Amino acid sequence: MIAKITRGTRVGDIAAYLHGPGKADEHQYVRDGQRHSGGVVIASTIGAEGATDPAEWAADLRHTQQTRPDITRPIWQTSLRAAPGDRTMDDREWADAASRFMDEMDVGDRPWVAVRHGDDHIHIVLSRVSDDGEVWHGRNDRRAAQRACTVLEEAHGLSQAPRRKVQPKRAVAAQRETWREAAKVSPRQRSLRRTARQFTQAQWDALDPAVQGVIRTNSPQRVPGAHVPEPRTAREAGRAPASTESQYRQRARRTAERPQDRGYGR
Repeated sequence: MIAKITRGTRVGDIAAYLHGPGKADEHQYVRDGQRHSGGVVIASTIGAEGATDPAEWAADLRHTQQTRPDITRPIWQTSLRAAPGDRTMDDREWADAASRFMDEMDVGDRPWVAVRHGDDHIHIVLSRVSDDGEVWHGRNDRRAAQRACTVLEEAHGLSQAPRRKVQPKRAVAAQRETWREAAKVSPRQRSLRRTARQFTQAQWDALDPAVQGVIRTNSPQRVPGAHVPEPRTAREAGRAPASTESQYRQRARRTAERPQDRGYGR
């Protein structure tokens, strides 16, 4: 089973779509052995079971969201779709799947409806704002939805659908530090670092120790944090071993003299 999650602002829009014919008359439900165009509510927490008109339940969800006008996207919607080749479940089984899914998401007691308009899938519409104004933020909802789908597959004997790999979340502070470090190095400097990494062992050993200190490593294969001066001309760039050593010597000398010149040594 696959869950696809979206968020929105206007409950009336999603309600009208779910009970409408669809883009190509693909929305259909079965009642009393007859197929009807649109969708039908098969489960809810607001007493809307059996509703085929969006006006029968949209107003209830709209009322809850009006208690918190500061929430910009108060409507949470997900579709639950069975994998190709799975058996067709009836309304009772889909209603059970919807209730179990919302319980696994820890929002089973909030205002929601489940609409069926196809043999292989349903849509669940939830108000993130509860009746008493409490807001469900839905952090990591996609990861939780994957776990909930696994529970449904086992409970209803369905085949396991492929899951998206969700990368582990990093702390915000760690992410910001990574971005800061990356921003310190310009694309041109990265290119120059790659040039320095091309030194052979013999070329590296021929460099003055002070020059090696500027590069801040004792390995010609890895030059972390190296500040490699850009060659003045393309012609000089073709003579990397000789000209680069001279440039490094000059840079090392300037680096050694700079603190006293600028008064930093006081």
